[in-house]
Amino acid sequence: MKYNYVVIEREFASGGQEIGMLTAKKLNIPCYGREILEKAAKRENVSVEYLEELEENTSGSFLYSLYKMSGITNGSMGSATAAEKLNADEIDIIRKFASEGPAVFVGRSAAFAIKDRKDVLKVFVHSDMESRIKRACEVYGFDNSEVRSILKKCDKRRSNYYKMNFGNDWKEMTNYDLIINSSALGTEKASDIITECCR
Repeated sequence: MKYNYVVIEREFASGGQEIGMLTAKKLNIPCYGREILEKAAKRENVSVEYLEELEENTSGSFLYSLYKMSGITNGSMGSATAAEKLNADEIDIIRKFASEGPAVFVGRSAAFAIKDRKDVLKVFVHSDMESRIKRACEVYGFDNSEVRSILKKCDKRRSNYYKMNFGNDWKEMTNYDLIINSSALGTEKASDIITECCR
């Protein structure tokens, strides 16, 4: 394949997870997303929900960002906080998955973990608000009255997490090789395009 790894960042409820899974199936390679967080939870003997809350409450911290840029890159955790340890765990898990062979990674700022590789296709999936609201209600079961605030909250968490790792804006298009509007293409066609890019 031209690209052995696909990393997908996405707006919440834009269909990025589904696109990742479809792409992996077409390329006959594994897809990792929530599995990374689940593995980290198992490693630390805590719940996935606890780690999600940890990310949400700490990943936007400027001091945490400074720590990440110095401590993790130097391979030293020192007296790391739980959030810092989680981030280091996720990076390590992603690298281990990548060492096993080609894969699709959805979220977790996986491109940072494997940034030294040249065979990585970096994709951003977005969608119009109406489509995202519809998907959030139908797929995730959110109530229409609260869905907009949930979308905003989830996007902010993803943006903070990305900035913590890369130091720049999650939606900066120059960070990616391919930008996909899933509301215009649909998840099946979107996965076809990514698959074709990899071959």
